[in-house]
Amino acid sequence: MFLTYKAEVENQLNKKIKRIMSDKGGEYALFNDFCVKEGIIHEVIPPYSLESNGVAERKNRTLKEMMNVMLISSNAPDNLWGETFFTACFLQNRIPHKKTGKTPYELWRGYQPNLKYL
Repeated sequence: MFLTYKAEVENQLNKKIKRIMSDKGGEYALFNDFCVKEGIIHEVIPPYSLESNGVAERKNRTLKEMMNVMLISSNAPDNLWGETFFTACFLQNRIPHKKTGKTPYELWRGYQPNLKYL
C-alpha cells in the first residue's frame, strides 16, 4: 500500500515523501531498507506508545469528539459511528487552519474545493 501511496504523491502532486514515522515493529525491517534506498527518513517510536506521536493523537481525539457530538446531537444510532467518523474527517480536512488560512485538503491537493456543492 505504501508503494501505491508513494506513486500517487509523486505523480499526482509532484511531491516527494521525505520522512515517515512508525512503531518499531518487526514487520518494518524490509520497509526500512526501502526507505534507506529511497532517501526517506524512517523515524521509529517505541511500540505501543501512541503518546509519542502527539499530533496524531490530538487529531484522533478531535475526530472522536466530533463523531460523538454528531451522533448525540442527531440522535443517530450508534451503529453509524463509522460513517460519522468519516464525515468528521471530511469536515476537518475542509476547515481552514488558523495559521495558514488554508485547509488541509487545499494544502494536499493544491486547490480549494467548492464547498457549496459538498
